[in-house]
Amino acid sequence: MKNAFFNEEDLSVLLSCSKWHLVSSVNSELPPAKPDNEYLEWLTQNSDVHQHREVMMVLSGTSCFTLDGVTYQSRPGTIFLLDANEKHDLYYPPSGGSIKHLWFRIVNKTIFTGTPSGRTIRKVPGNNEFNYTFSGYNHAGLAFINAWDELAADDRLDKAFLSLLVKNAFAGLVLELCKAGYNKSLGMEGKPTELHHQTVINAIVEHIRETGGRHLDIDRLAYIAGYSRFHFAKVFKEVTGSPVLVFINSCRQEKFRELSAAGKNKKQISEKLGFSSPAAFSRWLKGNR
Repeated sequence: MKNAFFNEEDLSVLLSCSKWHLVSSVNSELPPAKPDNEYLEWLTQNSDVHQHREVMMVLSGTSCFTLDGVTYQSRPGTIFLLDANEKHDLYYPPSGGSIKHLWFRIVNKTIFTGTPSGRTIRKVPGNNEFNYTFSGYNHAGLAFINAWDELAADDRLDKAFLSLLVKNAFAGLVLELCKAGYNKSLGMEGKPTELHHQTVINAIVEHIRETGGRHLDIDRLAYIAGYSRFHFAKVFKEVTGSPVLVFINSCRQEKFRELSAAGKNKKQISEKLGFSSPAAFSRWLKGNR
């Protein structure tokens, strides 16, 4: 049966969990790789850090991928757990051939997944771009998030056991995603409803509030939600009644008041809010009084 999200090559990787390899900053089933100079030069200008968790699963193609300062050779079946505030590759290096990665963005127990346009720059034949959102209280999603938390926090249990625990939980997430793809092929999945948009935007709103808008803009938030920039801005205003940038600034002001009340000085607040320099912070502060 045809799957609306994945081709046969994708499914052969997704449904072969015994061949998966897990990589995280606390435990890796793959050894570090020695990158070439071309990749290292590219990496100096192409790294990212953000305050939400992401998972990247390789479906096809091979390349280098650096997580938290360690480079690995990524190949089909490799699963990278990118924790909040961990430095990792942004986009894809110039070397290598066609690449297809499946991304999961985790924000406030809501999981956004897909192969978003503009992130996979060298595509493979049959690469169906899609986005799918797991409910904030979806069983498979919560099981995976809890297993990841345990991997990061529990030093009493064997790491091999914890890796297996995470992979088994992730398999439940993958099976649900594959099932959604089959349902869509059968015409059993309708267009996104108003309730769906509300779920997506509510998760984004809480993320902005928690982070105080640190390093957030329309492009990054649209990417997390799996929407185009224009569609995200439109839906965000419909749900919240406020333009995205106005809401981000309002949350930044609230976070400033919260940090000030906690006794933080201006330098500490500037760093916490993600301003590029004290001067930029001073200009923002002056414009919001």
